[in-house]
Amino acid sequence: MKKRFKILFTVFIMLMFSSCGDNETHVINTVHEDGSVNRKVTVKTTDKKDFIQKNSRVPVDSTWRIEITYDINENKDTVWLLTADKHFDSVEEINEEYDKDKGSNRALKRSADFTKSFKWFTTVFRYTETIEKVLTIDCPMSDFLTGEELKFAYLPGKIRGDLKNGPDSVRIKEMEERIDRKSEEWLWTCEFRQWVEVFYDLFGDNPDLGITRDEMRSRESEFAQLMTGDDNNNDEGANLDSLFATVVGEDFVKTFKTEIDSAGSVVDTIDSPFWGASKYDMEIRMPGRIIASNGYAEIDPDSDNGGGILWTVKGDYFLTETYEMWAESKVNNYFIWIITGLFILFVSSGLIFYHRKAKSS
Repeated sequence: MKKRFKILFTVFIMLMFSSCGDNETHVINTVHEDGSVNRKVTVKTTDKKDFIQKNSRVPVDSTWRIEITYDINENKDTVWLLTADKHFDSVEEINEEYDKDKGSNRALKRSADFTKSFKWFTTVFRYTETIEKVLTIDCPMSDFLTGEELKFAYLPGKIRGDLKNGPDSVRIKEMEERIDRKSEEWLWTCEFRQWVEVFYDLFGDNPDLGITRDEMRSRESEFAQLMTGDDNNNDEGANLDSLFATVVGEDFVKTFKTEIDSAGSVVDTIDSPFWGASKYDMEIRMPGRIIASNGYAEIDPDSDNGGGILWTVKGDYFLTETYEMWAESKVNNYFIWIITGLFILFVSSGLIFYHRKAKSS
């Protein structure tokens, strides 16, 4: 148990500061009316090792058209830029690449979907990128964050950065610190809740447990508060065993140490895609006019469509809930308008001719 939570705490700290990293990966999906997609990936980094396939955050291989350039920034550091693009005839081809992914996010269950609906005068298109949730339990972030905090937490990194440097920067930074504290409590709650379910699924039939599943569930808040409290000094994870014993009881830990560690190993396997996830930005550009989306408008001069819809992909978003990034657009079916107009004109002319003929007779 000590080893497990020491690792979790260390990785959590790394995730907290991951937004300060040098790797900026941006994916642009330009969707066409026939369902084909032009996919462009840019990676900006100071470490050229990020271009190695196993470090790639989205699938890019030798079948892509790739260009690598570099520049020297104001700190005299070499900044490398990889630009890769590829045309996909359908989302099924994108999903095949996700299935064969060998990059840093290969453990994620990602998929793309495209639908087209004919509405007579218009045609509606919908493109979706989905990442399946990692844990099996329900523990939504909305149970810990306010509506305003939740909205801010899902902002793409670029938009969030602009707000932090804007006129309301003090309030934004205070809210970000508040979100970080609450997110840590949410994370430990998720871990404990998942461990409880695994432990009782495996060993719940043992008559000597002495603590029911519901009783153990009721102790998750106490555990999360102990893990995030100011008096919790987690420097080397030395007191993690004692913290866990405080929640479940020392006798319970001594008696069922093997079972506790076994359940912890199962949870390690379940949530490994979350801990190994690498952040990137996703942009979707649709044919016609955007009519609905759950993303954020991106104004980019390098765009045939005047910019797209933007999301950030990171582990928090799909730890306990399936993460969907979708956009809908529509185009006018002008040929239908013409056919309908001609039909109305034909019918109207027929009625006029009929009435005139009726009067003359």
